Amino acid sequence: MSEVEKTRENLLKCRCKSCPSYTFACKLSAMPGNIILLMDAKDDRLHAETMFCAYGKSQCISDEKGCICPDCEVLEEYGLEKTYYCLENGGK
Repeated sequence: MSEVEKTRENLLKCRCKSCPSYTFACKLSAMPGNIILLMDAKDDRLHAETMFCAYGKSQCISDEKGCICPDCEVLEEYGLEKTYYCLENGGK
């Protein structure tokens, strides 16, 4: 498995923001940190609530409500084949 680079370009390609498992409440609580990461994607002081294949599992997503990882350009570029990176580090 390739390690997904924490870059602004990858954050912009990331499909997590459209995922049905990523609830509105989760998006709201993650907004300040995710905006900071768009400015400096390599800032490891924050745990991103996005691009879970790079930053690790979510701190607020708890239910499988559908996964769009297989359609993500970032996963394709890095040769990742699992799903639900938001629920389990390294995906399921």
